[in-house]
Amino acid sequence: MKISILQKLIIFSLVILAGNGILAYMVYKSNQKLSDSEKWVQQTEQIIFQSEEILSMGKDIESASRGFILTNDSNYLEPLNTSKVSIIGQIASLRNLLHNNQMQEQRVDSLNFYITKRLEFSLMTVDLRSKFGLNTAITLVSTNLGKLYSDKMRNIIYEIQKEETEMLNKRKLANEQISDSYNKFTVVIFVLMTSFTILLVIATGRNMIKNKEKERQEVELQLTNKELDFQSHENEKQMAANKELESFSYSVSHDLRAPLRHITGFIDLLSKNSAAQLDENGKRYLKIISESAHEMGDLIDALLTFSRLSRTEMQRTPINTRSMVNHIVKTFKTDMAGRNVELNLSNLPDIMGDETLIHQVWVNLISNALKYTRNKEKTIIEIGGKSENGSIIFHTKDNGVGFDMKYSDKLFGVFQRLHKARDFEGVGIGLANVNRIVTRHGGKCWAESEVDKGAAFFFSIPNN
Repeated sequence: MKISILQKLIIFSLVILAGNGILAYMVYKSNQKLSDSEKWVQQTEQIIFQSEEILSMGKDIESASRGFILTNDSNYLEPLNTSKVSIIGQIASLRNLLHNNQMQEQRVDSLNFYITKRLEFSLMTVDLRSKFGLNTAITLVSTNLGKLYSDKMRNIIYEIQKEETEMLNKRKLANEQISDSYNKFTVVIFVLMTSFTILLVIATGRNMIKNKEKERQEVELQLTNKELDFQSHENEKQMAANKELESFSYSVSHDLRAPLRHITGFIDLLSKNSAAQLDENGKRYLKIISESAHEMGDLIDALLTFSRLSRTEMQRTPINTRSMVNHIVKTFKTDMAGRNVELNLSNLPDIMGDETLIHQVWVNLISNALKYTRNKEKTIIEIGGKSENGSIIFHTKDNGVGFDMKYSDKLFGVFQRLHKARDFEGVGIGLANVNRIVTRHGGKCWAESEVDKGAAFFFSIPNN
């Protein structure tokens, strides 16, 4: 009986599914063995640590009693008093760890016995030293009973640790053998699954692959067309929203000018005609109102400029970038006067763009670099560009105050500032203008910085 392609697909799929199930089970069992092994390792380490603690306390008891016998100084008894309370708890904890091993429990019982004897012996020598003097205590110590108890303690602890270590090694070896068997079996299953997968691919045949590919391309084409239609519709909605927003911004900014002119006019009249009638606080308040009105005027001007950027028709022409930057740098001679400024111009490729708008981009970026480095003993500014992935990427880098990158999403927003106005002047719209201009040219803006380590601003202009 001839088996159809569909039947072959079902058979091979079931085989692969079964193989995956076996493989997953083997991995689970291997991980379970590994987890058990880790638990035994942790338990053995805990037993060794606990027994070492007990041994250390035993040494403390011995050292404390010896020190008191020799000096009759009660300060030496502090470790003895501390250890005799806590050592019982340590033995109980050790017993709990070894509760599943009868031989080890017997050793713990013996250890408890000799520790008790060692403690009683130490307390007895302390009591004799206190009541009858040094010679009497030394006579008791000379019997070597204390040494006998201490040696017994050490030997028992050594036997406990030795057995735990041997048992751990045996478990590890057994687990390694089981894991090795699992791994070998897993490799066999993997090879078989790989073979069946290859057979599955062959069984489907080139003809089916071509048909599936053709269907996939048709579906992708339909999806692409739908996506293009959707994007076109969204772009139209976005453009309409942007135009409406820009018109609203222009209208609001323009309408704010009339009341603001009245405010500044009456402030000037009040300053000229009634200043003498004001006390110092009144004059200060009047000055604050005047400064705030001027600041509001600057904000309105900036908002109008920002609004015009989207309404201005772009005139793309060839731009000699190096010539433009050199000319702009010369206009900042006054700002650089009296300052130690090192300006490094590297490669500046020519581009196609609106010369007026690109000129404004460079003015803003160079102005910012000079402004935020003015507190430096030596200002270093680097300006350059390179061609990359179909675009020209320009940059300005400085060694100024920089900014925290967690606020970088605010950099190119309108009226967003990352520094206090009293430290650096400005209304916070320069970088928003830069971003708007670059976006209209089809590029993008970004920045990199560290606080007090300068900042680097980048913008790209497509070659086409």
